[in-house]
This record gives sequence, C-alpha cells and structure tokens, in this order.
Amino acid sequence: MKKITPKKYAVSLYEILQEVQDDKVPEVLGNFVKLLVWNKDLSQADKIINVFGKYANEQENILELIITSAKKLDQDVKNNIVKQLASSLNKKIEINELVDPGLIGGAKLQYGDTIIDGSIKRRLELLGESLKK
Repeated sequence: MKKITPKKYAVSLYEILQEVQDDKVPEVLGNFVKLLVWNKDLSQADKIINVFGKYANEQENILELIITSAKKLDQDVKNNIVKQLASSLNKKIEINELVDPGLIGGAKLQYGDTIIDGSIKRRLELLGESLKK
C-alpha cells in the first residue's frame, strides 16, 4: 500500500471541513484520527497539523506574522504594523507576538521567508562589524 503524505492528509481534511456543518466537525475529526490509526500514520499527526495550518492560511489568504520585541508592544503599534503589511501584501495578517529582552529595543518581523530585523541588538552587531573593517 502506498503511503499518504502529510500534505495529502491535510488538504483532504481541510476540504472535508469546508463542506460539513459546525456540529459535525468533532465527528469528522474523530473519523480522521481513526483513519490515521488504521493507516498506521498517527505518528505523522504533528506534521499533518503543521501542514494543515499552512494550507488553511494559504487558502484563506492569511499571512502569519511573528513580531519579536524587547517588551510587549502597544496595541496601536501592532495595529499600525498589521495595517501596513495587509495593505502592501494584500493579505489578512495574523500576529504571533514574542518578547525577547535580549533585543534591547526595536523589533524583528518575520513572515514567510522574510525577516526584517530592526532591533537595537542587530544594529549594534552591524556597527561592530563595520568598525572591524
């Protein structure tokens, strides 16, 4: 028997969930888990969940943005960042906020393969590199 990839599982689950009523979701998920057990693929559950999240965001035009800052950002600042990115990328933005005091100040934005590092820590690293030359 040919193995089913995590992506095929994730896409199938997403498509099924789009067609069922909300009250049937627990039943569908239960049957999905039974299918994984039957196919001896339960060990792939973490990968399937990861792929499912990415696929669902892709289908729904949602971009996951990770904002890392030295301290918790003010809601107005987060709203401004979301507004600017949503406008320039033409996507809905979903924020995951992290706090890393090691950044000293500023923030680092990450979405997809893009990283924008505006932290003071990074600026000091760049300054140190330029002084060594």
